[in-house]
Amino acid sequence: MTKVIYVPLDERACNYYFPQQLAAMTEGIEMLVPPYEDMGFLKKPADCNKIWDWIFENIPECDYAIFSVDTLVYGNIINSRTHYKTCEECQGILENFRGLKKINPNIKIHAFNLAARVAAYSDAHEDPDYWGICGREIWRYTYLCDKINRGHAGEEEKKEAKKLEKEIPKQYLDDFMQRRKVNRFVNLYCVDLAKDGIFDVLTIPKDDTAEYGFAAMDQAAIAKKVREERLMDRVLVYPGADEVGSVIFARVFNLIKGYVPKIYVRYSSTLGSQIIPSYEDRPLGESIKAQIFSIGGVYEDNAERSDCMLAVNSPGKYMIESMYQDEKDLTFTSHINMHEFLRYIHYYCDTFKKAVGIAEVSVCNGCENEFMDYALISGALNRVQAVGGWNTSQNTIGVVLAQTVISSYYNRFENCLDKYKLSEEFKMRSIVCDWLFQANVLREFLKETENKIDPFALEKHYDEAKNYVLKRLNRLIDLKFGGKYKGSDIKIDELFFNWDGVFYIRAHVTLNGIQYIL
Repeated sequence: MTKVIYVPLDERACNYYFPQQLAAMTEGIEMLVPPYEDMGFLKKPADCNKIWDWIFENIPECDYAIFSVDTLVYGNIINSRTHYKTCEECQGILENFRGLKKINPNIKIHAFNLAARVAAYSDAHEDPDYWGICGREIWRYTYLCDKINRGHAGEEEKKEAKKLEKEIPKQYLDDFMQRRKVNRFVNLYCVDLAKDGIFDVLTIPKDDTAEYGFAAMDQAAIAKKVREERLMDRVLVYPGADEVGSVIFARVFNLIKGYVPKIYVRYSSTLGSQIIPSYEDRPLGESIKAQIFSIGGVYEDNAERSDCMLAVNSPGKYMIESMYQDEKDLTFTSHINMHEFLRYIHYYCDTFKKAVGIAEVSVCNGCENEFMDYALISGALNRVQAVGGWNTSQNTIGVVLAQTVISSYYNRFENCLDKYKLSEEFKMRSIVCDWLFQANVLREFLKETENKIDPFALEKHYDEAKNYVLKRLNRLIDLKFGGKYKGSDIKIDELFFNWDGVFYIRAHVTLNGIQYIL
């Protein structure tokens, strides 16, 4: 039994549970995770000392480690944006990784450390308290500073930057700048740990990034150091965040099994690979190549030679929020051909009999209803091994890729009904959460409870929100699926809201008695 120790980015389902559920689909691998109660809650940091003690206790018996540096240094993703640690404090914590290697020199550490985001809006829920006062202004100021430093700004933008610098309270801007200095120090120190062989691979996902700004400046500093140290093959920088635990687990799985999956990518739109998605800084096709490399696979442009396919329902001309899809324009039909795309999925399944994952990224923060309905009535949702359409495009693609690759290795779980059931339950959870919830029930809830319930802090309305969501999800399951899937009742046996917010749903779907049908 190969043991993998995993410390997530935070306690949300996408980070804490998804990798565990993927690991449960495999054979010969055991995943160890810290106790849920030690993982913190939103702005309350994880109990880092307890988690470090737990790691030191368990590291001797482990073969691989997947570590969130943000959790182990700051407390979680949110505290990477709100902490008050100094560079010296952070360095002291980072030295623990060297201690782990002394205890277990054979441990292979796959670490990840975010290039922290700078939110482009004024809301303090996931950022420092003053972000509700001047968050967008700080984002805009740092965006313009980077643009000016690169010589790309016009005179009006230079004037705007000077004006913003005067308007933003100095204590807030100083606090932000100091924290970014520390965060960059940690990023660069992690590169040193890779250089020294402490980290076998370091992944630096860029969380909600853009062409200009602090994340872009951090990337430039990291890239410079990576080039100087000749670590291009062991330090990976690309857009993402909440999918990274799943991606790195799939990478470790591939290493354990000696599997290098050849992944064929098919887009629904001609311009799809060239479009820069919302919250990201590069064309979709480049980010997908980065995810495939990170997962340990090969981008294969010949379907016949491939081991599996990533089917990307890509934007036609530009990406919009799922919340506003009722107002989508004609480019969703003129620049996307769903008919041909779905027919090809069936063709691939019939001809090559290999795993397929559908990444629905024509919109963000949910699925596009028309496509999902069409995929359902065409039978494509039944035939593929993975489906996703949540948050950013790379969050979706990373998790879909991870499940598709594992399914590919096991030949779509043929003759392994127990693992097939787990995989299909994970897929149906994605369909329920990403499509039925995010694109439908969530929109209805926000409209009906506007100015009555704070969606970021349910508090006394928690049970009311839970009952509302569960009732409407079950109604949609009956409407879309007739309540059944491959001979099994579709049962939501767990529903929970992380961070006390309706946006952060955690659900589990049970498919007892499911039949093996492809």
